[in-house]
Amino acid sequence: MLGRPPGAGAATLEPCESTNPTGPIITLEGDLTLEPRQATRRALRLSGVRQVLVKPANGFTGRPVFPVGKVRYGKSPRISLKGGITLVRKKRRAPLRSLHVLSKPGKPAYLRARAGGRTITFLVVKGGKRKFVARKGQLSRIGAARLTAAGARYMNKRLRPARKLRAGTYWGTFNLFSIYKVTPVEDPTGEPPPVPPAKEKPAEAMDIAAEATIKWYVRDSFIDYVAAGDGTRVEDGATADPPEGQSGLSYSFNFPFTSGWAVPAQNLESQKALIKGSGLVGFRYCDNTINFTASDPEIEIDGDADSRIIFHVNGTDGTAYPDQRAVMVKLIPSQAVSKQVDDDEDTNLTTVTYERIPGFVPAEGTGIFADIYPAFSPDYDGLNPRPDRFGFISLTYTYPTDP
Repeated sequence: MLGRPPGAGAATLEPCESTNPTGPIITLEGDLTLEPRQATRRALRLSGVRQVLVKPANGFTGRPVFPVGKVRYGKSPRISLKGGITLVRKKRRAPLRSLHVLSKPGKPAYLRARAGGRTITFLVVKGGKRKFVARKGQLSRIGAARLTAAGARYMNKRLRPARKLRAGTYWGTFNLFSIYKVTPVEDPTGEPPPVPPAKEKPAEAMDIAAEATIKWYVRDSFIDYVAAGDGTRVEDGATADPPEGQSGLSYSFNFPFTSGWAVPAQNLESQKALIKGSGLVGFRYCDNTINFTASDPEIEIDGDADSRIIFHVNGTDGTAYPDQRAVMVKLIPSQAVSKQVDDDEDTNLTTVTYERIPGFVPAEGTGIFADIYPAFSPDYDGLNPRPDRFGFISLTYTYPTDP
C-alpha cells in the first residue's frame, strides 16, 4: 500500500544525512480531450463501430481524456499521451496505441498512433487556436479533428464496417493542454506557515455521521518527484490506494473520519461544513532536502473563497518548520468533477458527495513545499487547467436533514 519503503518514523522525523540537491525539478502535466459531436457518434453507430478507451485514458467527464505522458518542445513539438483507443465492431478490433500529437506553429496539428504494426496519422486538427508560453512551458491547441485517409483505410480494413468511414469525417473537438517546465534546484528553505484559527461551529450546524469518507489525491508530479528519493509513507490509520500504472506508485490517500459538522442546505453552493480526519502521510526526498509529514486533515467547505485543507505539518531539513497546524491546500468546490446532495426521507439524513474537488497551493502554504510551487492566483480564464493545481480531494458526509 506504500508508494515506497517507509522512512523515518513520525515521532522522530529524523533529518536526512545528505541535503545536497542533485538535479532539476521537472513539471509535467496536461491532457488531451476529444469531445465527440452528435454527428460523430451517429457516423460510428451507423457503421456499427464503438470505441473503448485504454487506461489511463478515461471518460470520467463524459468525454475521452488522455493524460500527457512525455513532452518535447522546439521547432517540431511532440506531446506523447498515456492510454489509447480500441475501435470495435462485433469481434473485430482496431487498436490505436502510442498516441502522440505533433503541433507546429502555423500548421495543422496531427494525432498519430501505432496501428497495425506501423505509425499512421489518424486525425488532423485544423482551425481553432494554438498558444505556446515558453517561460511557463505551456502549450495548448484547440480545433476541429477530422479522420485522415490513412485513419479511414485502417478502420475500414480492420473493422469492415457496415458503412465505410470516409476521410474528412468530423471526429470531434480537440483540446490539448500540456505543461513541461524544468526548474533548477537550489537549497530550499521552508518558512513556518501561520497557524490558522479553529473554525467555529455555527449554532444551526448538525453533527456529521461516522460514515464520512476522505480521499486526498496528491499532485502526480510531486509524487513522481519524491519517488526518486524515499517517496511516501502512511501511518496512524491513513492508507494509500493501490499503485497505479507502470510507475507502481500510490497517488491518493485515505484518512479515517473522526468528527465534523455541516450546516443543512439544499444546494451545493450553500454548503458549509468541517470534516476532520486522522492519519499521516509522509514525503521524503533526502537528496533534495524534502522531509515532512502531513497529518490529521481538517477540510473546510465554505464556497470557493474560503474552502481549504488544514494539515498538522511537521518538517525538517530543507522543509523545516514547526510541528503545527497549517493551511496546505486551497479548494474550489464549484469545479469538482461531480457533486450532489441526496435527501433520504425515511432516515431523515442528507448525504453530500464531492468527487475530486481541485486543490491549489495557497500563498500561506508555499513554504511547506520549499517554495517549489507558485501560489494560487485568481487570474484564471476557466479554459485550461491551472499550472499551480495541487491534486484533488473527494468527500462524502452525512448529517440529519432536520434537527
